Amino acid sequence: MYATELPCEPARPASIPVERRGHGRLSVEALAQAGRTVRGRIEESGFARARFPLSGRRGHALEAVLINTGGGLAGGDTSHTSIRAASGAHLVVTTQAAEKIYRSDGSLSRISVDLSAGEGASLDWMPQATIVFDGARVERTIAAEVAPSSRLLLVEPVVLGRTARGERFSIGRLHDSWRVRRGGRLIYADGLVLDGDIAATLDRRAAAGGWAAFATLLLVAPDAEGRLAAVRAALGLPDGASDEPPDVPGPAGRGPETLEAGASAWDGMLSVRLLARDGAPLETAIRRAIAALGVAEVPRIWHS
Repeated sequence: MYATELPCEPARPASIPVERRGHGRLSVEALAQAGRTVRGRIEESGFARARFPLSGRRGHALEAVLINTGGGLAGGDTSHTSIRAASGAHLVVTTQAAEKIYRSDGSLSRISVDLSAGEGASLDWMPQATIVFDGARVERTIAAEVAPSSRLLLVEPVVLGRTARGERFSIGRLHDSWRVRRGGRLIYADGLVLDGDIAATLDRRAAAGGWAAFATLLLVAPDAEGRLAAVRAALGLPDGASDEPPDVPGPAGRGPETLEAGASAWDGMLSVRLLARDGAPLETAIRRAIAALGVAEVPRIWHS
């Protein structure tokens, strides 16, 4: 017989002590200068870092690659990211790898993202996928403020569970909240809450039909509505108002076996919803949608 603890040793805590939680804060500012976009004020603390590879430069845009040196978020960790593209700047933001949200001991991980685009600025928020492990507990908020003449592109893929090993996200909590304001006025609000019997919820046909990967793409721009037809064509959607899947898969591998998609546009915004069996067809569809939008390119680090 072997003892893992001696009677004289203090009992192990039921959860990770507060002082061992990870807390990351990152602030990135991009400025327009002589026809190019350059770094302004950069602030980093905890596990949050940003790097600006020269290979990521395309035209006058600046690319920021966000890095979590902790390798992911565990229960009780917090992450706050603030991104500002000043007037006339063009900033592309992505991540070094997929963000992993690990199984929690009961505590919530909290993620907050604040985005700002000044007059005439372009801000492309295109992180790689967030992978939510079974048992993870996370709350995320994304808040954006854009000027009437600016452009904002949000691309957020989420994969529920480690699908390659057959894991499902069946217990835990996922709370996702988006708020976008233009000129101080709320123009877009979205929310998702998965809690309780998550597996049963995701198995419902009206929810996810048992599929594990989804994404939202949102373009806010003066000409956003004019790009809808190209996006629908790229995703194999019909020209009319119906988003029912066609009888045969479209160019993105679309069809009942792999992916479902919907796209709509209104009030200077274009929204794309994607639901896939796993991350592979989801990424394929995201790449096609980004190309069809014609306002940004997939970050080069996605290819590595």
